[in-house]
Amino acid sequence: MLVALGLLRRIARELPRYGKLTYCLFRDPRVPQRNKVALAAALIAIFNPVIDLPLWVPVVGEMDALALTVLAVKLFVDRAPKEVVAELQAQIEQGRSAFDRDLEVGRGSLRGRVLQWWQSRPWVRL
Repeated sequence: MLVALGLLRRIARELPRYGKLTYCLFRDPRVPQRNKVALAAALIAIFNPVIDLPLWVPVVGEMDALALTVLAVKLFVDRAPKEVVAELQAQIEQGRSAFDRDLEVGRGSLRGRVLQWWQSRPWVRL
């Protein structure tokens, strides 16, 4: 029980970093296209309600979506070029990764839309 709890804690602690790394690797042109297609296909297969793997399929049939997702992401990161992974991890630690830039652009866009909506209301004239 304690081993499982420790593993869950470690996964929860590393999940944001792995998510950012996966996002950055997926956007990086140095990562082979076949790896990106394999990850996308795996995630579609995992979360597609039409595709439901029966329990009798060895190993995969017994795993739930979360475990399969973690496995697919881990394989994607492990098969990416090591120098690209190291470079992107350094960028993530410094807060200057593609994920961080895209997040800031999204926040700015949302701020602009909310401000535009707010100013378009007739009762806001101050």
